[in-house]
Amino acid sequence: MTMLTVDLTICDGPGPVNEDVVGHHRDAAWVIDGATGVGAALLESPSDAAWLAQTASDFIVEGLTEDPAQPTRDLLHTVITRCATALASAQRRTADGPHELPSAAFAMVRILNDRAEITTLADCHVAAVDDSGTARLYGESPLGAIEARTLATVRAIRAANPDIAPDALRALLLPVLRKNRRMLNRDGGYWALGTEPAAADHLWQTTLPLRPGQRFAIASDGFLRPVELFDTATPADLLAIASSADATRWLDQLRDRERQVDRDDPHTRVKMHDDASLLVCTWNGARECYQYNTEI
Repeated sequence: MTMLTVDLTICDGPGPVNEDVVGHHRDAAWVIDGATGVGAALLESPSDAAWLAQTASDFIVEGLTEDPAQPTRDLLHTVITRCATALASAQRRTADGPHELPSAAFAMVRILNDRAEITTLADCHVAAVDDSGTARLYGESPLGAIEARTLATVRAIRAANPDIAPDALRALLLPVLRKNRRMLNRDGGYWALGTEPAAADHLWQTTLPLRPGQRFAIASDGFLRPVELFDTATPADLLAIASSADATRWLDQLRDRERQVDRDDPHTRVKMHDDASLLVCTWNGARECYQYNTEI
């Protein structure tokens, strides 16, 4: 009997296509945040990124069903390999470079070896209480430094043209975004969930001891803006979200803050709004956990 209880999920897309997915299976829960494309679409679907996020989530469930005790690296290596095969079968043309390949950020919590294992790729994160009792965000990626350079370009463009429309801004940013995306899944760049199985060798992972009632909040960067961008909330606030109503209030406040954009706004971002997803789960007590050898 699984003891990782999913308390709530929310997955909000302000645009016509939501490129986030939340998922869970037995003692595992995850959020996948598809990266909006910076090139022509490879698939007939409305969004290559949305296709990847949902396809990867489906393959995670499939992999955990086949072998619930397999190490997360092995699981994701298989998931990414299957995504690559599925893309090759479904695509209507060959990608003109890595910047056109679909990719996604990822975060997962699994209960394994009597511990909570946290795994991330790119900029999804997990909020949890550490050994000292302090709530913090878990997950690291070089993507933050790469995006910082993009935001510097955004500030320069807005300084020259404070009233620039979002579509015009994105058009000017496309060369920078494509340059960044060419650093996808390569040494010296950044690693993400996508179609390169080697990304499974570059996971960020840690484990925490299990305590009854322990909570985890898994979130995409869009949902984390109050914590990471606007400085209006903390990881403890994220863990305090206890109901769908709480999550909806957080989301409403986020969307209101995102609309408060003027030329003096210090909180620079490429998109005014972003897909925002959250999954909160709780460990409810001891059970016979899956066992495998981990190297973290």
